[in-house]
Amino acid sequence: MRPSARAVLVEENRVLLNHLRHESVGDFFELPGGGIRPGETLRQAVARETREETGYSVEVHELLWARDYIAANHEFAHISPPGLHAVDLLFRCTLAGPAVAEPHEIDNHQIGVEWIEVARLAEVRLHPLAIVPALQAFLADRTVLRPIYLGDVS
Repeated sequence: MRPSARAVLVEENRVLLNHLRHESVGDFFELPGGGIRPGETLRQAVARETREETGYSVEVHELLWARDYIAANHEFAHISPPGLHAVDLLFRCTLAGPAVAEPHEIDNHQIGVEWIEVARLAEVRLHPLAIVPALQAFLADRTVLRPIYLGDVS
């Protein structure tokens, strides 16, 4: 199992997403974040990964959601390592300042970073797609302050 920590970073009704492109699945978007290093806290991992992938420094706040990703059950199974079971922990974040650097350790297949208008979330191919309703509900009033287990969603 591979744990990861991801940032839910919203500013002015826009969400920060990594833009990825894979030859067999095309373009898609993901929340910034990734694997946790030994001895690193979840919050440290979110801050480091976001800075590496996007160039933005963030303040990491409360845990919003947790989800399983058992690759064999989902559309990207053929591009995932065999037997992959990831657990993503998604944290609310805010900017700690302007982007201070270019992304310097981007994900495989990452081609950019984009601020996507909340109103357009349903139009982009966000991975996991099942996060869109939870994200839209959170963005409607910003009061979802308890962790929600999303299950094995794609």
